[in-house]
Amino acid sequence: MLVAVARFADPLEAHIACGRLRAEGIDAHVADANMGLANWEWRLAVGGTRVLVDEREAERARAIVRELDAGAYALDADSTDEPLHAPDRESWSSRIAWIALMLFNIPLPWRRKPSRDDEAVREM
Repeated sequence: MLVAVARFADPLEAHIACGRLRAEGIDAHVADANMGLANWEWRLAVGGTRVLVDEREAERARAIVRELDAGAYALDADSTDEPLHAPDRESWSSRIAWIALMLFNIPLPWRRKPSRDDEAVREM
């Protein structure tokens, strides 16, 4: 039987907690997320978005959610050597497609430059 181990006002927070539980090997499910997204003004009235797990794993799941709320899984700002930034994947075809869309209302297909991650996968 599934039991609720956590409730969140924001469905996105519930999905984050569900993902953490799944990463720990617990079969977790998110309930009432669509209600919270479609009718955001009803979120608190229906009790928020619930994270459900099997009752045999409920105590372990609650402990993991408490650790998540306490910040145990947060990344350190100094843990990475290089700063994070959005990849520059603009190409001439994407710029031409954007101009055609803005000027003539014609959507055109385009290609983006491969990211560094794509190149690393190809080299393997």
